[in-house]
Amino acid sequence: MIVRVEKSKLYGEVEISGGKNAFFPAVGAGIALGANRIKISNTPKIKDIDIMLEILKSLGCSVRKYNDTVEIDAEKIQPKEVPQELFGKIRGAIVIFGALLGRFGKVKIPMPGGCRIGERPIDQHIKAAHQLGFYVKEENKTVEAHGIPKDGKILFDIKTVTGTENAILMSVNSCVEIENFAKEPEVIELINNLKKFGVKIEINNNKLLIDGKHRDFPDSVEFRLIPDRIEAGTFIIAGAATGGHIKLRNVIIDHLRSTIDKLKDIGVNIIENENEIEVIGRDLYEPTEIVADSYPAFPTDLQPQITVLLTKAKGKSILKDNVFPERLNHVFELIKLGANIKISEDNRIIVYPSRLRGSRTNATDLRSSAALVIAGLIAEDSPTFIENFEILERGYENFVYKLRKIGGYISIPMEAEHQCIQYLLK
Repeated sequence: MIVRVEKSKLYGEVEISGGKNAFFPAVGAGIALGANRIKISNTPKIKDIDIMLEILKSLGCSVRKYNDTVEIDAEKIQPKEVPQELFGKIRGAIVIFGALLGRFGKVKIPMPGGCRIGERPIDQHIKAAHQLGFYVKEENKTVEAHGIPKDGKILFDIKTVTGTENAILMSVNSCVEIENFAKEPEVIELINNLKKFGVKIEINNNKLLIDGKHRDFPDSVEFRLIPDRIEAGTFIIAGAATGGHIKLRNVIIDHLRSTIDKLKDIGVNIIENENEIEVIGRDLYEPTEIVADSYPAFPTDLQPQITVLLTKAKGKSILKDNVFPERLNHVFELIKLGANIKISEDNRIIVYPSRLRGSRTNATDLRSSAALVIAGLIAEDSPTFIENFEILERGYENFVYKLRKIGGYISIPMEAEHQCIQYLLK
């Protein structure tokens, strides 16, 4: 799919959807707890969710969707091998690993997929299973585990969000201490969901203490997803980049603290209310240095978007991504639009003041596609054409509609493809 984006100044209100990355651990929680019925509300209508539901069907579940709610009947779920063609499409499906171990004590999965943004190994997930006493075998691009979990300790070498989620899910029937765990809001929400049903979980500095020995075994569970902090951050940056004035509703401000503080530092006027954020942009910003890292640091999933914004800074800015150092796809596409960006030997992104001009670009992953849309909104002279735009729809609900509602010019696919051909023939 090709879309056409033109220079626009954003004004108006945006309703932020439920969190994509909160959906997967919510599903995992329901499965690991042994629930036969799982109800999840505030669910975004995006492709990654649909793929996860197909994976659940392959395991014997039936699903029903209505409005913003997903109902999963897991009474007949079995720890069968998940089809590679489904599992390889999304990274979030990896929670099946811990969830099935928590429920059945056995699992067999293919290696997970997702966006191509550098190394994304699951060695920490496997290590966690080993440390709980599961037997784990890797063979022919699959991972198989089985056994009875023992009480003990899991020590992560690095902070890993999905690794932490899996470690928690496989520990729901044990007494386990997890050290060096990730503290992202989606992880904390998983903890809160499990605590509702009797799993005793305590956070003690950098340790997570889990006691699932005397927990409830609910027949049904119900969860409501927290707002998507990455969608919110994307719109905040878009509003600032275009010099617009937008208001975001349905946000949890604490989840966005590092993003808000950094944008305020460079000169964005941000007004915080209870569940709303008002963003007032300007033409030029102050240069800065950003290190993307584990929460509560600046999020790696907003690194591509803020790279675009920093082309409007008065001087040199430097970004370093400690989570995914090879997350650089967007840089090469932004250079096509005239961005003056260099990459150092240690993968630091060095952004100089730049005047972007519309051209043809290619979306290669979810967050870089969002960055290219923001670039198209500030690019001058010609429209920006973004190929493979469907990648963006994996993680943003009704993105085109929401952007148009606040004044963003983004065309429908058929019209954009025709215009792209005409543009290339000039």
